[in-house]
Amino acid sequence: MIRRTLAVLIPVTLLVACSSPASSGQQSQGGGGGESAAASSAESAAASAAASAAASVGGGGEGLATADVTITGGDYAGTYQVELVGTGGCSTGAVGPDVFSVAANTVEPAGAFGGPQIVIYDQAAAASGTDSQFSAAFPFNSYAYTVEVNPYLSESQGGNYGEGTATLDNRGDTATVTIEGTSANGETVSATIECHTVTNF
Repeated sequence: MIRRTLAVLIPVTLLVACSSPASSGQQSQGGGGGESAAASSAESAAASAAASAAASVGGGGEGLATADVTITGGDYAGTYQVELVGTGGCSTGAVGPDVFSVAANTVEPAGAFGGPQIVIYDQAAAASGTDSQFSAAFPFNSYAYTVEVNPYLSESQGGNYGEGTATLDNRGDTATVTIEGTSANGETVSATIECHTVTNF
């Protein structure tokens, strides 16, 4: 169970919230029920900031980005493939200077998995595949349960909020983000996000 923790991040405030057990949901690609909740407002801030700018379709995809996420262990084990559409998507500078973020506001197909919320604070480290300064949330059933890999918060708070690495190939107009990690609850996450367009603030 992830504890209620309040941490001040630069330039946003990160809130990890915990709520009561939630109803189960299943997406066409996989999924199961949930029993706890955790959400980060850093990812929410990324979503809000990125949503303020309209992003065009590019990079060969039909939406803003595609996400291919595999979760092993826990009630939501499975493989989820969704398209990020509408507002949000991938951006640089929405959360802070030189910070790369992925915000899923609407995904297709709609289902239990709400899409990734990712903040990469150190693009240089992520480019070499050694980045541990990132937060990644994979929410289900409207944040009733979140599989979270947040080594940034683990380091800054001295607790266990998951661990892993982020790799970023930022090509300017398009990008690829790869997350490999383990949540505090023992779920393993392997995620690849192909950004068909990147908004630069």
